[in-house]
Amino acid sequence: MSTSTPAPDDDLEAQAAEILVRRRKPGWSLSDQHALDARLASDPAMADAYHRAQESWEAIGRFGTSPELMALREQAISRARRSSARRWSLPRRKAWYRSRWVAAVGALIIGAGIWQLSPYRYDRGLYRTDLGEQRVIELPDHSQVVLDARTRLRVRFSADARTVELLEGQAQFSVAKDPSRPFKVEAGARTIVAVGTVFDIAYIDREIQVAMVEGRVAVLPRGQDGSASTADSDAGTRDTSPVELSAGEGLQVSPDGRAAVLSKADLEAATAWRQGKVIFRDESLAEAVRRLNRYSHQQVVIDDPTLARMRVSGVFDSGDAQAFAEAMQAYLPVTADFSHGSSIHLRMKFSR
Repeated sequence: MSTSTPAPDDDLEAQAAEILVRRRKPGWSLSDQHALDARLASDPAMADAYHRAQESWEAIGRFGTSPELMALREQAISRARRSSARRWSLPRRKAWYRSRWVAAVGALIIGAGIWQLSPYRYDRGLYRTDLGEQRVIELPDHSQVVLDARTRLRVRFSADARTVELLEGQAQFSVAKDPSRPFKVEAGARTIVAVGTVFDIAYIDREIQVAMVEGRVAVLPRGQDGSASTADSDAGTRDTSPVELSAGEGLQVSPDGRAAVLSKADLEAATAWRQGKVIFRDESLAEAVRRLNRYSHQQVVIDDPTLARMRVSGVFDSGDAQAFAEAMQAYLPVTADFSHGSSIHLRMKFSR
């Protein structure tokens, strides 16, 4: 017995798939992400449907490049060629089957080409976010990673190793416990090793910042954990001693390799991006603008080098460049020029 009315689960699956597609389009905003997070937290059925849709999406790429499917594709192409060579000698009753087979092979090849040329093509183990985008991923071991805007990381899991390479950006890691397989995050010339813990890492402009939320980690020079050292951005680092960090502590490694352990890390500022905020505490205006520009399509530009060295503090919505510029104009000798549309220019108030 059948019915045309879709089951509630089917409706949730459709909604989850639609949201997943929308989330990968440029128009997806931080407010959209916050609304999605709230719904997934309050609706277990929707959360389950969304998780299944996400797994299906990732499986497309995961299996699309598998040796088995590649072999099947080669067989299909070979059969299509043989079919084409014999097309004039085939009996008429087989013509319909031949045309359907060729059409199917053609669709497979065209679909594979479109996928590879699209901006969302699969790159094994690579996850990324764009301007103003945040993303939550669950790894095969059930560890969770939250990616901030403009972040790229690569995941490499094997039977005896769990390795994530943070190529750029910022992410928070909630690591599932597995004493037999320590969890390693490689950033620049450092490797952060954990078993089960929560920590935040920023790797931006060759500077590393680690903030411990829970548990403990060891921070080692790249290569001392037994892995090959492939990072050359911090070659010749000054500080190469292993460092242990506990909850509430932090570590900063400058681009030239100088390391500083913070006994009391500013966890509020380090994790503010999870709530859509950016916190500045006595930072240069240049650094504040660099951080803010990771979230907003309306970019802030500093036209005066002297202005770039001024110190600023405050809490701002991460995507609100206009509110930030207005605040700078109110509290500093700054004039904000909003006439450029896609950018806001800051100048000294009395400069000519």
